[in-house]
Amino acid sequence: MNVQTLNIKYSENLRKHFQLLISLMQIIGLEATIWGGALMYLAFINNPTIAHFSICPFHILGFGFCPGCGLGNSVSYILHGEILKSFGAHPLGLFALIVLITRIVHLLKINWRRYGEHITINALS
Repeated sequence: MNVQTLNIKYSENLRKHFQLLISLMQIIGLEATIWGGALMYLAFINNPTIAHFSICPFHILGFGFCPGCGLGNSVSYILHGEILKSFGAHPLGLFALIVLITRIVHLLKINWRRYGEHITINALS
C-alpha cells in the first residue's frame, strides 16, 4: 500500500465518522441538548446555594429570592438526593424535573422517528 491509498482510506473513514456525528446531532436535537446540559450542570454543581454565574435579572438587581432560581436549586437538590432541601427551595422542583425528563425523552423519540432510520442505514454502509 502506498501513501495515496492510505490517505484515501483515511478520508473515507473520516467522512463516514463525520456523517455519523451529524446524524447523531440530528437525533439528539438542539432543544434536548440544551435541557440535558442544564440538568447535567445542576447534577454536577457542588452546592446550589453558593453564588455562581447567573443571567437572572432578579439576581443581577440584587433581590434575595427568585422563583426560577429556587426552582433550579430545587432540581439540583433532588439530583443530589436531598429531597427535604428541595421542597424547601421550591415545592415544584420534583414536578419540573419530571416535566424536563419527559420533554427530553419526547424530543428524542420525535427525532429518532425523523432521522433514526437514516443513521442506522448509513452507519452500516
